Amino acid sequence: MNHHDIFSGFFGGAAGLLSSAESMLHHALNPRSDDITVPLEVSLSDVFLGKTKQVILERKKGCTGCQGGGRVMTPCRACQGNGINLTTIQPFPGYIQQVPQECRLCRGGGFAGHGNCPTCHGQGAMIEKRKLDVKIPSNCRTNQELIFNGYGHHMPGEEAGDAVVIFRVKEHPVFERRGAHLYIEKEISLSEALCGVEIPITTLDGRSLLVRNKRHSPIKPFSIRVIENEGMPVLPSFHHSANTHGNLYIKFTVKFPSQLDKEVMESLKSLLPGMTQPLDIDRMAEDIEEVQLSEYNPDDNSNSYDAGSDDDDLDHQPTVQCVHQ
Repeated sequence: MNHHDIFSGFFGGAAGLLSSAESMLHHALNPRSDDITVPLEVSLSDVFLGKTKQVILERKKGCTGCQGGGRVMTPCRACQGNGINLTTIQPFPGYIQQVPQECRLCRGGGFAGHGNCPTCHGQGAMIEKRKLDVKIPSNCRTNQELIFNGYGHHMPGEEAGDAVVIFRVKEHPVFERRGAHLYIEKEISLSEALCGVEIPITTLDGRSLLVRNKRHSPIKPFSIRVIENEGMPVLPSFHHSANTHGNLYIKFTVKFPSQLDKEVMESLKSLLPGMTQPLDIDRMAEDIEEVQLSEYNPDDNSNSYDAGSDDDDLDHQPTVQCVHQ
């Protein structure tokens, strides 16, 4: 049984406090240089293909010329670089002893600084450029992070920080991503909706799909059709193999003609089922008034759908009412 188990058994959650204390002690005894944040913009195609992007890191690294001190270091002339001097003392008569003492000139360091380091110009650090190959995960999302341990800033006497790559996935002009599935919208004509349609689609990996609707299956406005396994790659798991993809969903909007000729209308009446028969009413009766439908314009306040609503009256009513006895 280790010390964590002992503390957990006797003090319950005290083991967690001990772990936190150990972590704080580790960071205190082993200071760590800063991390580097690297923003990386990728396209949806890059994510689909799992491409590798190369980025250039600029990190601070301790100067090798001055070991991060920023000064030209030479061996101390007083202690010859040892950091200590031997001092002769006589603790009592007839007895002489030499004891080591910290050098007062270099304060025990063994070296003395003389002017700024010519390599780093007194900064104590140099800017190092380093190439980093970043493999884009197939489940990459905006603000997702990928950490490269030890690729951050690295100052003398400290552990190297990390390089943190933060992805930003650009919006695609055609495809919308929802989880592992892709969605697109297609506008088709009324004749295509009724008689069949062929749609070319270029996939994210550059393949050309020719999408055909099943014969004798009209497409209704705002209906959704699916093409299986043409979505985003799915990470291998217990339920999915390595070659599994999501689906591609197509939402159809049907563009109706703005006007129809009389001859076309008569033809449609004879061809299309479900045509309403003329009403058997006396159109000349005094209690019958014929009106015409007009196009609804939401920008016209005079015929706004919400105009004249009872809710307008509520705007002038107090929100809190008091009842007096």
